[in-house]
Amino acid sequence: MGQIQNISLKNFRNFQSCKLSFNANFNILYGLNGSGKTNILEAISLLGKGRGFRNANLPSLSYKDSQTFIINSEYKYNSNLYDLKVYSEVKEEKSKKCISVNNESSKDAENFIYTSISFLFFLPEMERLFLASPNYRRNFIDKLIFSENKNYNKLINKYKINLIERSKVLQSSNYDSSWIDTIEKQISNLAIEIYNARNKQYEILNQHIKMIDNKKNYPFIISLKNIDKYEYEYGNEILFQKLLKENRAFDQKFGGSKIGPHKSDFIATINDKVSASDLSTGQQKTLVLMLLIAQCSYLINSKKTKPILLFDEICSHLDEINRNLLLDFSNQFDIQLFLTGTEKSMFSFISTNANLYNITDI
Repeated sequence: MGQIQNISLKNFRNFQSCKLSFNANFNILYGLNGSGKTNILEAISLLGKGRGFRNANLPSLSYKDSQTFIINSEYKYNSNLYDLKVYSEVKEEKSKKCISVNNESSKDAENFIYTSISFLFFLPEMERLFLASPNYRRNFIDKLIFSENKNYNKLINKYKINLIERSKVLQSSNYDSSWIDTIEKQISNLAIEIYNARNKQYEILNQHIKMIDNKKNYPFIISLKNIDKYEYEYGNEILFQKLLKENRAFDQKFGGSKIGPHKSDFIATINDKVSASDLSTGQQKTLVLMLLIAQCSYLINSKKTKPILLFDEICSHLDEINRNLLLDFSNQFDIQLFLTGTEKSMFSFISTNANLYNITDI
């Protein structure tokens, strides 16, 4: 399984240069606001597929007037050590993320990284997950799916591209009906695939939360469920295409698409009666940590993949329940965690197997 041994940054965010070594369990980055704690987590997340947990544009990642950045890391996987390098290049005024493994840049090198490294994130705004917008909740679930299926983002992007193409066609005064039929068929296939992936994810989380709760007796029993006005039509390609066709006039007038997985949401019911949106911020944080523990359980026990956890500004609303949940990530799964906070004392409950780094002094 994977473990990041160290990381070296050159011209990345607020760091002209920086090097840190890590241990196999808790790695705690503390320091003043603006010192760069989150930037280090972002650099680690860029070792995996995509543009990191901030999904930032590559030019914004470079230090001051630098046009490019370099991230080097030693990565231990199944007892073997690999030199990873993630860097940006500028060609024809466009920035590109590049990857090498042991100084080899190839599709095989990329595939190795993408299949061997899996991240799970906690960001401060997740404390209000069930009060946030449906779009934010969809992104949360999609990131959990992506932690297992690295091709899932391609599916989402392909769906969005087809929606945009359909909107362009609908804005034409005399569009080709056979062409839009073809686009809507593609949208239907992609939409149903997305719905199936999300429903599977809800089932996975529900199953593993129950499994863990039987051992740990957690404070809540959580049940996730997809909600959508046209839920039953979405299981059938023909019915979905029919709905798209019926909504052409509406979509032509208002743009976008009235229906589809980009409009869906999910709800969390607590102890079979209370909505998660009715809970306090601290309790909502408990739910999110439980969902992440459930995803860890699934990845480790069902997919034989150990995720690396990146938890940014984790210390607010950290009561005894949430502290114990944090410890459970290490105690139950023996995985590598990176935590950030403003003060060292916030992490006093983690007594062993922890490296601490004062980022203000770097």
